[in-house]
Amino acid sequence: MEREHVKGRYSHQQERRKFSRIEDNIFIFCKLKPDCRATEWITKDISEMGLRFESDKFVPPSTFMEMEIYHPLDYLKSRIVSIYVLANVVWVKEIKKGGRYKGSNRYIAGVKFTKISKQDRGIIVNYMKEKFKKRGCYP
Repeated sequence: MEREHVKGRYSHQQERRKFSRIEDNIFIFCKLKPDCRATEWITKDISEMGLRFESDKFVPPSTFMEMEIYHPLDYLKSRIVSIYVLANVVWVKEIKKGGRYKGSNRYIAGVKFTKISKQDRGIIVNYMKEKFKKRGCYP
């Protein structure tokens, strides 16, 4: 798997996340506020409190969004459920051009869930546990 090189990100930086995350490609549909512009992305990773996605459009930090996550119920992705959350963009970084990104600008962004039901959070947590267990690693 080819890793992207993100401007401003250094390998010696200490991990600041409070929650474990799992790399996964999950489809998300978003309505950006305040203009209700709709867009679709694929996640890079997800945790019980947020996710990271890649985009060809710059989405500024503090952008509020309604998000529908088409989340797998099991690690085989044989069943999918829609999870509705409210989220806020926390950070955005430009992906360094080169390699597979020779054309337009690309961005990577992290969002924090500001509203998610306990049941939906549980779906994400159980999926992550199953996936970690299948990979033979535990957070």
